[in-house]
Order: sequence, then structure tokens, then C-alpha cells
Amino acid sequence: MANSTDSTRTPHNPGLSILRSVLDANPSIEFVRLQWVDFTASVRTRLVTVRQALRLAAEGSSVSVASPIASAFLIDGTFNVINAGAKDSLVPDWSTLVVCHYQPGHAAVMCCLDEAGRGFECCPRSVLKKAERELEEKHGMTFKVGVEVEFYLTESAESTAPVKDVTSYCSTASLRTPYLAVLEDSVRAIELAKIPIWTFHTELVAGMFEISTDPMTPLRAADALVYIYEAIKASAVKHGLHATMHPKPFDKTHGVGQHMHISLSSDAKDDSFLAGVLSSVPGICAISMPNFDSYLRADFTGGGWVCWDWENRLSSIRKVGRAHWEFRFVDCTTNNYLTLAAILGVGMAAWEKGQELTMKPLSGRGVEEMDEETRRELGMDKRAPNGLKDAVEALKKDEAVMTVLGKELWERYIMYKEKEEGILSGMTLQERRTMIMGLF
Repeated sequence: MANSTDSTRTPHNPGLSILRSVLDANPSIEFVRLQWVDFTASVRTRLVTVRQALRLAAEGSSVSVASPIASAFLIDGTFNVINAGAKDSLVPDWSTLVVCHYQPGHAAVMCCLDEAGRGFECCPRSVLKKAERELEEKHGMTFKVGVEVEFYLTESAESTAPVKDVTSYCSTASLRTPYLAVLEDSVRAIELAKIPIWTFHTELVAGMFEISTDPMTPLRAADALVYIYEAIKASAVKHGLHATMHPKPFDKTHGVGQHMHISLSSDAKDDSFLAGVLSSVPGICAISMPNFDSYLRADFTGGGWVCWDWENRLSSIRKVGRAHWEFRFVDCTTNNYLTLAAILGVGMAAWEKGQELTMKPLSGRGVEEMDEETRRELGMDKRAPNGLKDAVEALKKDEAVMTVLGKELWERYIMYKEKEEGILSGMTLQERRTMIMGLF
């Protein structure tokens, strides 16, 4: 039920103007999706009719949901903790309204979560929005984020192998298949939503594909990824297939990552930013690689150690240029709002302090062949997590990430992931895969 606040008397209502403009240009829209991303990184949706959407926008209303909705559901769909007698509110950000070109008759708007009337401190989207604004106001620094979204096409969520395709990276032969249509439909829908695509192509192994975006602001990028995921999955369904972004859906083939390119508007002290993120990689992994089976994707770090390099794509972080990095310890099961907030927050905290970068680049060397003395000389003193439990333990000790996320959200997220780890550890690998492939 909507909770009304009288904003109809104001001379100008930006939200209502945006909604009416979109509806006027797209008269076929019948339904509006009120979307948010929870601690499971699942995209949750309440649907309303156009009539109700107009009322919400006109009145500046929110929609009541169970509290705390951001952490209400565990990954298996069961309830975590519910605040009896309390309610949260979905607060639409009408500036994000977009036509769902992958689903005729639908539009979608991203929402922030006002938790039990206490504000937005535990809303993942609000945490990133606040971090982006404060860093710009405090330091005059802006950021751009480009993302590489990898995925497999399969026959169904229960499939034990991807579709059969030509195994040839970026070849035209691999495009002479029925699966090109899924790529084309996905990209069309994404571009129509004014989300800029950089490139798209077939990947290293059969049935695997990648769509990469142009740089966007962090909040815009996180919002765009919600749309991109849905566009890819809906396009696959249209062609009788299933798209999955599970980090390791099949035993004998490549893992699925979501590499993030982040650049700063100034290259001053960019090594300090890098130093800060390197210090927190193990803890951030609990957020950026939050699935029990994320750690089966063995190429997210160079041989199990936190490290960086220039062109070595097996390192945790690749420095592409001045104030521009590729962060490789991320997959598509992450809550992108929290991951971006954590990376930007710890990086800028170190930037502000002028933290020294003591770790040297790998310079093309493989970590697997290094002895302990060489690692010490390079300043590589942090092990990458070897599982979700290990990553959560690192997050518990990471005060830099706690400061960025806020203590309450940080504590709740840790409690949440510990419960999830306990649930998933009791399942077989195939049981987990079937469940997660259905969600991601």
C-alpha cells in the first residue's frame, strides 16, 4: 500500500514529469517495475500499473514492504530476520526510469530502501550514492566505471554443459551460429535504454560470451548492470535458451567473471588509491565474490596471492594506465552497489592519507613459480581467500571496509553471509549450481 505525502501542490514535480514524458513517448507501457537489489544480489521487483505509478509519482509516495527487506531473504529464498511490526519503504528514483525494451509493455525504476523509517543507511544503492556524492564534494574527484559482463548460454538452468558452439575467441566462425541472435537482441535492448556498449564478442570457450560497457558514473553503472542482466536473460528466453552468470557453472570449462574498469578524474596519488584497495582485497572479496562457489573461478588472482601488474590478466588488479585499473576479483553474483562503494571508499581513504604503494608489480611473472623470498621482495604478503568462509573472516577484520559501509550494514552483511555459507556448505555442488544458475 502506498504511503502518501502531499507533493502535488508543489509547482514542479520532476518525478512526475519524467514518468509522463516516458509514457507519452511509449504509450504501449502498461506496467512499471519497482526494483531493488538485496544482500543476495538478487534483483527484486514489485510491479504496479501505469495508473498506480502516476499516483506514486504525483504524490511522492513510497511502497511498504517487509523489514529489513535488503537482508530479508537468504540465497535459498528463506527468510533471514524479519522485524515484526516494522516496515520498509521502496522509494522510487524516477530519474532512473527506463523502458524495458526486452519486455514489451514494461518500464522499470530503481528504488532506494528507507528501512523502518530510520533512513537509508542499510540500503546498498544509497550507500554507493552517498559515497559517490561525498567523494566528489570532499575531494572534487569523479569516477568512471566500465564493466565486462560474461555469461554462458545453456539449454536450461539444470544443464550440465553450455550450448555447443565454435571454440574460437572473437572469430567470425563463432558468430555463424544461432546464438548470435541472443547477443544482438541483448545489445539492441541495452543500447535502446541509452546504456553505451563498448564491444561484444564470443569468449575463450564454447557457449561463453561477453558484453562490455563504455565508462559511466559508478551509480549509473550499477543501475545499468541491473538492466543489462535482465536484457541478456530475457533475450535468451526469447530464443528458448537460458543465460547464466554463475561463476563456475561447469566443471571442465572457464569460470565467469565481471571485471570492472575504474578510472579517477585525477592521476595525482593514484598509487595511494591502488595501495588502499590492495590492502582490502581479501575482505572485499566477501562482497565482490559472495557466492559459495565464486572461488572455483581460479583465475581471479595470480596464484592465490593478492597482487597487481600492468598486462598480466591473472593478477588481482591490472593497472591499465594512470588512474585506471581493471579489478578482476569480481563476479556477477555481487551486489554491484556494495562492491563499488567498498572499492571507491577504501581507495579514496588511502588516497587522502597518501598511503605508500609498497607492493611491486608482477612484471609478467607467474606467482605459481615464485618462491617465498621473491614474494617478500615484491611486497606480496596477503593471501587471496580460498573460499567464502575465508573471505568473510577477512571482512570481519577489515576496518576500512567497515568505515565505508557503516558498522550496522557491515555487521549485518557478515551475519548474513555466515548463515548463507552454512546453508550452501550442506548442499552438493550440483544442487548449488542448479539453484544459483536459476538466479544468476
